[in-house]
Amino acid sequence: VPLILKKIEIYNHIPFSLFCVLVGLDDCLQQYVHKFEREKINGEQLLQISHQDLEDLGVSRIGHQELVLEAVDLLCALNYGLETDNMKNLVLKLRASSNNLQNYISSRRKSSNYDGNTSRKPPNEFLTSVVELIGAAKALLAWLDRTPFTGIADFSSMKNRIIQLCLDLTTTVQKDCTVADMEDKVQAVAKSLNGICDKAIRSTTDPLMSQCACLEEVHLTNIKPGEGLVSTDSGVS
Repeated sequence: VPLILKKIEIYNHIPFSLFCVLVGLDDCLQQYVHKFEREKINGEQLLQISHQDLEDLGVSRIGHQELVLEAVDLLCALNYGLETDNMKNLVLKLRASSNNLQNYISSRRKSSNYDGNTSRKPPNEFLTSVVELIGAAKALLAWLDRTPFTGIADFSSMKNRIIQLCLDLTTTVQKDCTVADMEDKVQAVAKSLNGICDKAIRSTTDPLMSQCACLEEVHLTNIKPGEGLVSTDSGVS
């Protein structure tokens, strides 16, 4: 899908509705199409969109923000990082994101104004760090979900553990609980992700960890009338 966008250079012109179809986003995001179109958000702006931008556009649910930012990361990765990203780099990025989140919470708790017994919506900086961590995790999961990694037990186990931790993180952030309780659980998840990354970096000498992706150009021919590109769970087919 990003290949199509990259080759015909429509980043600056792609509307959000087409973006949703091309990257196979869930139907639940269709409710936001009119908001993106009303603000005339184009492809270039989509590639740079942030958590705060989504908040301003009315995309307030963390899960929906994750879906959009994950898809944006996918396009950005193909546009900017195809020749440089590899498994090791993605593991390091996830570790950096988990460290950043833990450091943010620790720093926040040192503030004289901190009150962990309250029950209110976390600050945007906290949510931004959470979304960035999940985005880094999903970028790594995208690699782990490809051949040949899917056929290697250690990588499959690593993928399943990361998925479960991301689900725990998303659930925790959306729960109605005290600030301190939420931060404790988020820190525990971030610490577990950090441990997974450290183990992966220390224990593996597999050359696949340092191998970059390659992009193959595919030409579709003999498409019958009425048939075309359709959205599927894995993207476009």
